[in-house]
Amino acid sequence: MAEKFSRWRDPSTGIAPFLVPLPAGTNSLPPALQLVTVPVAALLGAVRGLLVVLLLLAQTVLVEGILLIFSPVPPVHAALTRACNASLARLVLLVLGVVHVKVETVQIRKTVRAPPAVPFDPRKGDVIIANSCSPLDLLYLAFRYNATFLLPVAASPTASSSSTIAGWRRVTLLSAILASGQLPQPGAAAESLEAAVKKAVGPVVVFPEGTTSNNRALLKLADIATPAAGAKSSPLRTFVLAFRYPAPTSLAPSLTYPIPTPSPLSGLLSHLYTLTSRLTPYTFSVRRLRASEAPKLSVRPTKDEWDALGEALANTARLKKVGGLGWVEKGAFLDFRRLKGR
Repeated sequence: MAEKFSRWRDPSTGIAPFLVPLPAGTNSLPPALQLVTVPVAALLGAVRGLLVVLLLLAQTVLVEGILLIFSPVPPVHAALTRACNASLARLVLLVLGVVHVKVETVQIRKTVRAPPAVPFDPRKGDVIIANSCSPLDLLYLAFRYNATFLLPVAASPTASSSSTIAGWRRVTLLSAILASGQLPQPGAAAESLEAAVKKAVGPVVVFPEGTTSNNRALLKLADIATPAAGAKSSPLRTFVLAFRYPAPTSLAPSLTYPIPTPSPLSGLLSHLYTLTSRLTPYTFSVRRLRASEAPKLSVRPTKDEWDALGEALANTARLKKVGGLGWVEKGAFLDFRRLKGR
């Protein structure tokens, strides 16, 4: 397997960020025990999986439907959507088996004086920068911050650089989950970061990698369209956080979702069944950069600002960067995998 996909292994670190992590051991249950556990696992996965789907549908109906009647009164609408997302998204995580999420605030710069006490509390008009590895990222961000998700829109293939992100599109929690692992696609509905921030109910989340990895490294950041020379650009409050997932074991599969299937829904349902058919409790950690150390970001980000965010995200996550592997290379990897088989 390693030989087959060696082209997508970072030469400096040896990390293959697109492959699904596998347990270190290959031990399996005895055949006699499998006769008992397999039917139980199937029933457990079906019941819990159905409950997850129903909860996500309920969240969509409430937040994107019923609660819109309160949108003429923004404070009330924001409070109700926050309460709905906090309860339902956390309940989904519990049904999936995530009992505990470890949260720690980290400091990158070493100074003699204590850094300013700035709370990590993103609000409407703010931007959260995060790495992307799993649909669980999205559930946590909805639960904790009532976040609006921005998915990247690729520049037209006829443009001078087809790897450039031309803009963003705001999506619901369910739409973001269904797009997990997918690559940026060109489209006419792209918004600027400035427009997306203004229209969002709460803080917006940007995943600068543009797609998911297996949480072993930070991918090369997607290229962004640079603002015109002399264009005015106001600053944004920026918050940086990183998700870290434990390595899989023979009892607990990987929570990451780096490889989508040609049918996104079937792939996600398969991943959902893998998680819900186990009785093992899951956990992951969230590392938050001190708000006072977050790099500057403007509504029209420059390349220097974008690069500084990538550096801060890698340091916050304590992940190595694979500078030659990004969403474009992942596209080539997925094409090769479909052609040659798993």
